Amino acid sequence: MSTRVVRLDLKGCDAGEAASRVRELLHTPQDLGMLLVEDTAAAVVRHRAAFEALDGSRQVTQLLCLVVGRQPGAGRGPGDGLRLPGNIQRRTLWVIEETGVDWPLRPGARARRRDGRDGDGLGRLSELLRLPGVFERTHRLLADVPFGAAVPGLHIAGAAGTGQEDFLYALRSAIRRLLDPASPAPAPRDDDAPSARVPLRLAKDGVLQRAVDAADLALDEAQEAAAELPGVGALIRELPADVPVEAAGERLAELRDRVADLFQAVPGDDRVTEDRRVAIAARGVHPPEPEPFDAERFREKLRTWLRDSLARGASLTRLELDLRDWTDTLERRGGHARRLGQVCADPMLHRLRNPPPLPPPQGWLPLPGAACAALAGLSPLGVAGGLVMALLWTALVVLTVIRGPGGRMDAHSRALAVNALAALAGAIGGGLGGDAAALPAGAWAAAVFAAVAGALAAIVQSWRSRAMRWVDDAGLDLAERALQDVQHLLGQAVTGWSRLNRRLDTVDALNLLRQGLGGVRDELEERSRELDGETLPRPASPLAGYGDAVHFWLAELVLGAVRPAQQAAPDGEAARLARKETSQYVDAWESVVEQGLPVDTLPFVTDARPATRIGGDDLAFLTEHVTYDPAGEMWQLCAPGDLGLLDVAAGPRTVRFGPVTRGRAAGDGAAFPPGTVLVSSSAHCGVLRLVPLQAQVVEWTWTEDDPGDGQNDTGNGDGYGDDGGTA
Repeated sequence: MSTRVVRLDLKGCDAGEAASRVRELLHTPQDLGMLLVEDTAAAVVRHRAAFEALDGSRQVTQLLCLVVGRQPGAGRGPGDGLRLPGNIQRRTLWVIEETGVDWPLRPGARARRRDGRDGDGLGRLSELLRLPGVFERTHRLLADVPFGAAVPGLHIAGAAGTGQEDFLYALRSAIRRLLDPASPAPAPRDDDAPSARVPLRLAKDGVLQRAVDAADLALDEAQEAAAELPGVGALIRELPADVPVEAAGERLAELRDRVADLFQAVPGDDRVTEDRRVAIAARGVHPPEPEPFDAERFREKLRTWLRDSLARGASLTRLELDLRDWTDTLERRGGHARRLGQVCADPMLHRLRNPPPLPPPQGWLPLPGAACAALAGLSPLGVAGGLVMALLWTALVVLTVIRGPGGRMDAHSRALAVNALAALAGAIGGGLGGDAAALPAGAWAAAVFAAVAGALAAIVQSWRSRAMRWVDDAGLDLAERALQDVQHLLGQAVTGWSRLNRRLDTVDALNLLRQGLGGVRDELEERSRELDGETLPRPASPLAGYGDAVHFWLAELVLGAVRPAQQAAPDGEAARLARKETSQYVDAWESVVEQGLPVDTLPFVTDARPATRIGGDDLAFLTEHVTYDPAGEMWQLCAPGDLGLLDVAAGPRTVRFGPVTRGRAAGDGAAFPPGTVLVSSSAHCGVLRLVPLQAQVVEWTWTEDDPGDGQNDTGNGDGYGDDGGTA
């Protein structure tokens, strides 16, 4: 049996157009084993040649014809018969009126006109007959219907909407869930554990190794000079400590320039090519081996993450944001040139290359100078002895200035003058006091000794304090740390270069997936707007889990639609490919639902089980409708005045249909009556009854002439031709 029912619409066609449509259909590659033809009663006789072409093609194994409406003509109206081509007898259902009536199959039973709110009866019947199992059973039963044609009646669960409408309603809800920004968060990302750090290997005697060694040596010399500067020896002999500090600044600046040139040769946002590896080697670094990137493995990892995220209920919007954050995190890595400017900053280099002068003499220094001069004035020399001490003090203060780095007397003239005047005042005061006191020899000798010793101690303390301040201000400790940081940054850069191509490949893969999801989102947003513009009735009794199943399949559609985008080149085509794939998948899905085919025939469906899990309450609901009494009140597709055409006594032919049930019921539909046609769609459930027509209602003709012209070759009322054969 064919797995698909093909529909051919001949309504509104003249004879030539009908024949043309048949020719076009016969030249298509599709399987025409099951063909559903829709035609009007007014034109069906003139289409006899089209039906003959279908029969003669040997492509059509089973044909059903839905004849709609009444035939015009004198005396025609409700209650009149039907004239049909002889080659469609025993294959015809007559939909006399699409709105129909609610009517129990009993003689004299009253029929109630329907108000049309439940939709188009022809559309419901056509959709039902596009289910292969229902089509095949209906075709078989029509072969046994007396007089070759029947009027259909319907009892369908959830009659507020067709199965297609129920699907579209569920699809619209699923799309809204998939586009809702306020959705659960995506699944945690399984980031790769960082690989071991690649060792830094500088070329021996290379430019970078020499620059590192020179900076290291210069800093050692500067630190050595800085350590000697606070000592007394630096006062006795000249120690130009600022010279090695300046040299250290120069060497460190040269190293930074070398490293900056290296980083410029390998930008962090571009791949490490063979040319760049050569450039790295030319700048004194052994280039690292690039880490391999398994593109398919990473794409599969992304698909697993996407599948888990969709299963958690994450929306496309949340997924795109998470992918963008993931990409930004990867793109923020690198930036070695920027960090080089931070670890070896210009202000620090400027301080080293332009060391400050030694701080000026402290403000407290004139006090011990005055005291020492006063003590010296207590000697027998009086004021003269004090003046000698004052000169010595001033000379010592000047020595601390000129021995210090950047020492210039004119820069400290005020401090020198204050110290000299203070010592002078102390000398005069001490001399006058000594004359008046007339100290014994032991006392004034002790005073002079204390003056000399105190002066030396004060000068040494002042020098040591100012020298240590100068060392701190020079920033040698920062320079030492900067040299270490530069080497550490070089190691990070080498490790980063080994991972750079892999990182950029990862970013490309993430961007392709994000762009693909954006294309899917754009298409689903467009579909959602279209569905919002349609009036979709809410299912009267929706099956629990059907909406969740549609959402599950929509997530699988997303997974399938982004697969081509993941294989695309990073040139902006990913979104277009994914949107095109999404459009094709949704169209195919709607077609499958319309035909009642199993969802696992769709290319993106990997698991059809969610739709077939039917619980106890739903199973009872389905069983109630599948076991409905065919003689009960049904939606008969005729008018009240047409009921006299129906042969109630002959009894109806019945097609029961329902979804395959799993869960508490057996998978073969054991809860349904024997002979029930099992379909894959849970939106189709109920009974189709075929009510035969009275004798002489149908007139079968083998010509295309209008009635009443006397040239008709008609069959008798039982549907057989004059030769006694069957059509």
